[in-house]
Amino acid sequence: LDAPGHRNYVPNMIAGACQADVGVLVISARKGEFETGFERGGQTREHALLAKTLGVRLLLVVVNKMDDPTVEWSEERFAECRDKLTPFLKGCGYNVKKDVVFVPISALTAANVIERYQGPAWLDGPCFLEILDALPTVERNKDSALRLPILSKYKDMGTIVEGKVEQGTIKVGDKLFVMPNRAPVEVQQLWLDQDEVSYLVGGENARVKLKDISDEDIMPGFILTP
Repeated sequence: LDAPGHRNYVPNMIAGACQADVGVLVISARKGEFETGFERGGQTREHALLAKTLGVRLLLVVVNKMDDPTVEWSEERFAECRDKLTPFLKGCGYNVKKDVVFVPISALTAANVIERYQGPAWLDGPCFLEILDALPTVERNKDSALRLPILSKYKDMGTIVEGKVEQGTIKVGDKLFVMPNRAPVEVQQLWLDQDEVSYLVGGENARVKLKDISDEDIMPGFILTP
């Protein structure tokens, strides 16, 4: 899910972060750029805080532009970026030892992204994709009661809501309630991305067509549950 960093796109960033379990916070190692993003009214702080608030459990901090002439894969610069961010991420509520991984890359040259970069001696850890593959999976109980927080709603030949199934299973024909108003509804259709499906399980981003309710009676933040 792409969550652009520019402040004009904060709603897109929030919608992306709401649906994610793992966040990749991309910061620039270039002299001056890191300082601007982190210290002088930049968005880096805001993004980290929003990610934690919106339920992103694991954070990969990608230190990009390591090939820049002002950096030249310098271990000191990487350590400086890491040490400046660490106390702030702790303040956001992240356990830096368990939930945060720092990885140096150069996206322009694809160094340390897909394959390990055979560069300076200090760089001996896994590359970006290896770290992603090794992350622990989230336990989502398919058998527990459905919980689907509603992110957005709109009208399209009926009332459609979107959100992420946090736990349980949702099927076409289910009789559910929209909380906190206890409005009874029935599931008419389900989509995963663009494909119509008959059921969805925890962890999937759902689009649900509901019967017996108007879109005016639903607000983002309401929950769909039995």
